[in-house]
Amino acid sequence: MHTLSNFSRIAEREYALNAGQINLLYYDLPKDFHDEYRSYEAPRLCTILEGTKSVRVNQSEAFDYQSDEFVLLPPNSNIHMKMPEYTKALVYEFNEPLIEKVAQRVSDCLEFDTAQSLDPQSFVVNPIEKRVDALHERMQEILREQEAGMDFLIELTGQELVFELLRKNACHSIINGNQSHPIKRAIRLMSSPEGMQLSLSQVAEEVGLSLSSFSQKFKLMTEQNPKQYLTQLRLKAAKRHLTSMSVTDAAYETGYDNISHFIRLFKSEFGQTPKQFQRSLTHLN
Repeated sequence: MHTLSNFSRIAEREYALNAGQINLLYYDLPKDFHDEYRSYEAPRLCTILEGTKSVRVNQSEAFDYQSDEFVLLPPNSNIHMKMPEYTKALVYEFNEPLIEKVAQRVSDCLEFDTAQSLDPQSFVVNPIEKRVDALHERMQEILREQEAGMDFLIELTGQELVFELLRKNACHSIINGNQSHPIKRAIRLMSSPEGMQLSLSQVAEEVGLSLSSFSQKFKLMTEQNPKQYLTQLRLKAAKRHLTSMSVTDAAYETGYDNISHFIRLFKSEFGQTPKQFQRSLTHLN
């Protein structure tokens, strides 16, 4: 797993470990490091493996937390961080389809409304309780051992983490968020197999926005334009499909009718053609 030494969004996109609907970010930060940080379009569960963080979230007072606590950030939070000592941190970024999947399946056993709205300034600092700690340790074990089926195991453990957070009243509204927000609806749609077949104009129409308004709001929330975002979603999905499909089928499945264009985009994103990627899998096996 790649190590991040700063909070650059470009570095996060490049080096986050993406396992389907959860991203993992591993930070290795020197003593006295300080910088601004943002949670962008998805809630983030921030944990410390070693060291201490001094944190100010949005307009809150500064506070310190260590490895026995977690901080749960809502989307689009602005955070100032300082490291009083050398610090290692593991951050979980839960994507919309994962949250929606868990929330829908467990809503009947939760004591509160899964549609409640989100206070955009809210965040949670909590002790890491036994059940969350066990899942956190399990995730670290998966990362250390590079187990077979690693992506599946990461996403499965991520689902359990989301479930545990949904059970906590203070965390629930942050994790579940405002699911009716048009950009959140667009992200869910774009992440679905059906949505990958749509043009951006069609996505904008589905969420009730003009294309220009949609593009503006989308970039404000994610710091990416929707075309870049959809392209990355499609290519990551295509990469997964290539483990069991032909290049042509993987391209069509993710909304690419022009195979040559798909191959160029894939090589630009991953540094190898789809065929080369498939050969590398054969070599590993």
